[in-house]
Amino acid sequence: MKKILLVWLSLFAPAVFGWGAEGHRITALMAEDILSPRARIAVNQLLDGGSLTEAALYMDVYREALKREIPGTERWHFNNIPVCGEFAGVIACPDGHCASTQIPRQFAILADKTKTKEERQQALRFMIHLVGDIHQPLHAADDNDLGGNRKPVLMPGAEFPRNLHAVWDSDIVKVATRGLAEATVAQELIAQHKKDFANWMRGDVIAWMSDSYVLAKKMVYGKLPGFACGMLEGKPAGLLDNKPWPDTPYPLPQEYVTGAAGVMPLLLARAGARIGGMLNVALDPDGSRAAPRPAADVAPPPSPTTNSLEEALRRPQTPRASQ
Repeated sequence: MKKILLVWLSLFAPAVFGWGAEGHRITALMAEDILSPRARIAVNQLLDGGSLTEAALYMDVYREALKREIPGTERWHFNNIPVCGEFAGVIACPDGHCASTQIPRQFAILADKTKTKEERQQALRFMIHLVGDIHQPLHAADDNDLGGNRKPVLMPGAEFPRNLHAVWDSDIVKVATRGLAEATVAQELIAQHKKDFANWMRGDVIAWMSDSYVLAKKMVYGKLPGFACGMLEGKPAGLLDNKPWPDTPYPLPQEYVTGAAGVMPLLLARAGARIGGMLNVALDPDGSRAAPRPAADVAPPPSPTTNSLEEALRRPQTPRASQ
C-alpha cells in the first residue's frame, strides 16, 4: 500500500514551476560572478545583503502565497506554445500572465529608480527566476500535457515514476552536473562560455524562448521513441478529459537521458549569463544594451543563435571536474 501511495503522489504531485533549486542556484551563482561593481552594490542594497541564490528561489518557495497576493503569478513561469501543428510562434498572453510578457515588465520596474525599494526588490526576484525558467524547454512548449507535467516517465533504473517536466527541471540537471558542487559548476560554465556572453545577450526574450521551443520540439518531445504529436507509443499522451495518459509510465531510454544531460550545461550557462547581463543593464548606468522588449502577439521562432542548440545536440558539453 505504501508503494502504491508513493507512485500516486509522484504522478499527481503539483506541477513544478521552474528549474529545480539546483538549476536556479547555479544560474544565480553565475550571475553573481558576472555583475559589474555598480550592479553588485545595487543588488546588495535591494536584497538587504541577501544572496541572488536565495532570491532566485523566491517564486517557487513562496508560490502559494504569491498566488493569493498577486493572482496569475503561477502562470508567469511559462508560455504554453503548441509543439505540434501549423502554429509555431510565441504566444504573448493577452492578460499578461506569462513569461514573455512578465520578464520585460519586471525588468522595467527594476530599472526604474522612481519605484520603491520594495517594488524593485520584488521585480529583481521575479525577473531572475523567470529568465531561468524560460531556458527549461518545457516552459516554452506544450503537447496538450501541461508542458510535460502529464507525461509519466521512468528514469533509467528508477523504481518510481516522475513526470517529464520534473525530469527536465531536476533529474537531468543532476545527471549533467555529476555531483559537482554548484559553485564549481557555475565557475566551469563561466570559464567555458565567457566568450559567448555578449552574443547571448543579443535579441530579446522572444528569441530566447524560441530557442527553448526549438529544443523542446526536436529533442524533449521529438526524441521520445514512438512520439507523435499528441501520441506516445500509439496511445494518447496528453491531457484528455483531465486524465493523464498513458496509464503506465513510459521508460526513458538511456540515450535520451545522455543526450539531454549533454545539452543541459549550455541551457544553464545561457540562463546565468543572461540573468547577470540583464542585471548589469538594469542597475548599472553604464549598461549599454537596451531592455528586452515585450513580446509581440505572435512572433515566429528565428533561427537558433550562434553556439546554437543544434550545435550542442551534435557535440554535447558537460562541466569539467576541477583539477
